[in-house]
Amino acid sequence: MAAVPQFDFIIVGGGTAACVLANRLTEDSSTRVLMIEAGSEASSMWIKMPIGISKLFTDPAVNWGYVTEPEAQLDNRGIYWPRGKVLGGCSSINGSAYVRGQAEDFDAWRQLGNAGWGWSDVLPYFQKLEHREGMAGKSEGMLSVSFPRYVHPIARAYIEAGVRAGLPAKDDLSNPMGEGVSLMPYSVRKGVRNSSAEAYLRPARKRPNLTVETSALVRRILLDGRRATGVEFEQGGVIRQALASREVILAAGAVNSPQLLMLSGIGPARHLQEHGIAVVVDRPGVGENLHDHVYTTCSFRTAPWNSLNRQLRFPRVAWHGAAYFLAKRGPLTNGASQACAMARALPDSPCADLQLVFRPMSHVYDRNMRISLDPVDRVTGGVAYLRPKSRGRLYLKSADPHQAPGLQANYLADERDVQGMIAGMRWVRRIFQTEPMKSLILSEDAPGDSCRTDDDIRNYLRQTAGTFCHPSGTCKMGQDAMSVVDEQLRVRGVEALRVVDASIMPALPSAGPAPAVFMIGEKGADLIKQSQGRAGASEAARVSSSSAASMRP
Repeated sequence: MAAVPQFDFIIVGGGTAACVLANRLTEDSSTRVLMIEAGSEASSMWIKMPIGISKLFTDPAVNWGYVTEPEAQLDNRGIYWPRGKVLGGCSSINGSAYVRGQAEDFDAWRQLGNAGWGWSDVLPYFQKLEHREGMAGKSEGMLSVSFPRYVHPIARAYIEAGVRAGLPAKDDLSNPMGEGVSLMPYSVRKGVRNSSAEAYLRPARKRPNLTVETSALVRRILLDGRRATGVEFEQGGVIRQALASREVILAAGAVNSPQLLMLSGIGPARHLQEHGIAVVVDRPGVGENLHDHVYTTCSFRTAPWNSLNRQLRFPRVAWHGAAYFLAKRGPLTNGASQACAMARALPDSPCADLQLVFRPMSHVYDRNMRISLDPVDRVTGGVAYLRPKSRGRLYLKSADPHQAPGLQANYLADERDVQGMIAGMRWVRRIFQTEPMKSLILSEDAPGDSCRTDDDIRNYLRQTAGTFCHPSGTCKMGQDAMSVVDEQLRVRGVEALRVVDASIMPALPSAGPAPAVFMIGEKGADLIKQSQGRAGASEAARVSSSSAASMRP
């Protein structure tokens, strides 16, 4: 029988935070790291092309393609959840938007007892990770952040209309934060998506102390009592094991990390017993606190030259394709949205709680959620409520690691979320009804002029609202009985096991969580290094003391 390979650290997952960890932990050439990713290499040209998100949205080659259970407040619709199943994770398939969030978000984490996670604590990590191309602020990092190379004139009209509607003009929505309207910052470098796999993993793979296994599904964490010692994974139909002498680190995301904890006997005891899983640690918070930014769109008809739809159809798209591949210019360098406004929905909101995104194009979906370009010339105004109060849960449907878990997002279960979205819809309309946008719009096609009252908007939300693709919180960091990890990201009740990904967020940031996940990866790597340093010093002291004792007469 072949010897079981042993490493210092095993990183489960190859997504956003995992790639950061792989880079930072292998900076010490004596540290051996194994990364295990269920998906493939990030080699598709659609991953590299920012606008390729539409091609990746339902592609099973790079996407888990989860669907929630029927959502009671959304006409009992199951909501499709794209999640990255590829190196780079969601940073390889998302819209490339990069807005950090607000100081109040992270100060709230610290107020929950998570020392070291307030805004003043995490800001240095944002500054460490960002390489801000042509943007103000400190910039020393590995991840490129830049404004769109190609800006359609109607996107600038949206920004001007937002200012006239009462929002401050901002040079950058992350610096400083707060209400305002600006071009959307992207994690794009010279027209190419700068995913975590590209920015962090690619340079790290040159190091001989990093091993990366792809197309490998981790089945369970190996435990010796209450200490994590390695993982069992399946690759090419063969079940294998790998051991970690220091730590196992879950960085598999808000769906897969809690699922793996439960499959390994760490989670709500009664629920695990229902599936015949031996309970190692009764941790009732695993899978709880699931929440997401609820989102919907409005579409507006324009003259052909005021929408990108015609430009992105054949034969014109062929010219843009040539411009992209030859010079990384033109509309194919765009992420999902070109402009963004941060606004306040509710009078008692402590900070901006709406994200209003603008796309100079529109899409249509079929019943299988396959996405295609709208045949009609339209533009899109999207609205997401950023401080959701509704909470759902993730749970096992089976002890089979191949079986997707049950996902109950519980969208709009809290009336405050409904009111926030209604206010957001009214903000979208206010901007589109303000010059210069007003003169560029021929009609509001969805929801349309017949949708006017709060009840009308509520019904529209029931029919159309869904995910902004930001599920988080299922391994919550905190001090209460429902917390899963402590402020060091260590799983409570288990030694040598951490979670470092979006699942640890007590509450979502007031923006897309991708920047915060990069930050969690950077901070998590430091926490691991610091703890290993203390452990090493403690072991050295023990050995020294033992040696001294043995030399006494």
